[in-house]
Amino acid sequence: MNRRFAPAGHKFRLSRQAAQLSFIWIRLSIAAILLTLGRPGIALETYIGGFGTASLSCFSSDTADYVINDQPEGPGRTRHCDAGLDSTLGVQLDLGLSESVDFGLQIVAGRNVERNFKPDVTLAQLRWRPTDALTLRLGRMPSSAFLHAENRQVRYAMPWVRPPLEVYGLVPAFSQDGLEIINEGSFGRWQTEWHGGITRIAFDVAASNSRETFPIEANGAFLNLTLRDRNTQIKLGYGYSKTSFTSADAEALFGALSALVFPDGAQLADDLAIDQAATHLFGLGMSHEQNDWLAMAEFGFRSIEGFFRDQYGAYVTLGKRFGPWMPYSTLAWRWTRGPDSDSRAGFLQPQVDVVLASSRYDTSSLALGLSREITEQATLKFQADWIQPDKNSWGLYYNHAPDYDYANPDSDWLFTLSLDFIF
Repeated sequence: MNRRFAPAGHKFRLSRQAAQLSFIWIRLSIAAILLTLGRPGIALETYIGGFGTASLSCFSSDTADYVINDQPEGPGRTRHCDAGLDSTLGVQLDLGLSESVDFGLQIVAGRNVERNFKPDVTLAQLRWRPTDALTLRLGRMPSSAFLHAENRQVRYAMPWVRPPLEVYGLVPAFSQDGLEIINEGSFGRWQTEWHGGITRIAFDVAASNSRETFPIEANGAFLNLTLRDRNTQIKLGYGYSKTSFTSADAEALFGALSALVFPDGAQLADDLAIDQAATHLFGLGMSHEQNDWLAMAEFGFRSIEGFFRDQYGAYVTLGKRFGPWMPYSTLAWRWTRGPDSDSRAGFLQPQVDVVLASSRYDTSSLALGLSREITEQATLKFQADWIQPDKNSWGLYYNHAPDYDYANPDSDWLFTLSLDFIF
């Protein structure tokens, strides 16, 4: 089957338009810094730090690649073992411009859609704190949907080798541009954080088995609520946006439906197209730590009007610390819902069925891991993932071979050894 009609659920990168926007934020921020430096008696508070991961992964499949986020290739069909799947290096600069204003810049190098490690600007923001409870952020910020959204690039801060793709792959981008407001307070024993904003993001879609990319854009708003006490954190969030995506193959099919299929072809083409399509994102997560035990669970849902199937994801993680050691396990699921066919397609029914099946990413996995704190700034992790795509599913894979068994996919193993560090 042909998957070029649709992007994989986790195959995006920041487009040129978004990259240009990030440099605008940087220039504005630098201008603000220079204006601040020009004022007499100003002393900047500066923090510079970094983080990274050195990793090696081996995947048992020879008919598909295991990839994350914007990567066009990974271990599996392309190469059995791969050091680029999780390896990253990042630096962060924070400048205190006044008692209430500061500037943050983060640059991260990791494998991208061009198959290189060219650094990307993942954060460039001005932060204004007019009161102890209120913070405004302008520029490029982390995407905010899930528990580890703010530190998603920093694997050292996570219990796993990588966050479960079944959930975190629902929001494949690390960053978004716009304006955010964070309000902190309390409710009984809970510390509360309301986090809302208006955002814009532009991606390129990496086509499977190809070097082609296609643009996708989204403009929207979100609102999250986080509750924290001594041992527990709960996060609830909702986002709404208008999403646009196009590709030459999809446009050709929709044009043929409109011109050649009567009487309903034009309406079907309009229903399948993703053009300013209403997009809903919902997330719910919880983490709890007590007596050296760690329990985490998250659920996510994403719906995009058009040919893309509704996507659901969930995971449960349980771990136990024994001094510097922590064994852990994670069960994760991705399932989808949507039509398999449409009677309005006429003689183009086979092509429409391919489009409707192109986002079947239904899969389940079991991860068994062990981490060892080497120092206060470095952790060694080993993780073995057993992965089973559902029948009639592509799984969360990419670059499928012609003989990939879509009807009855095999189970696969992914083994990863990584060193996470901060400096």
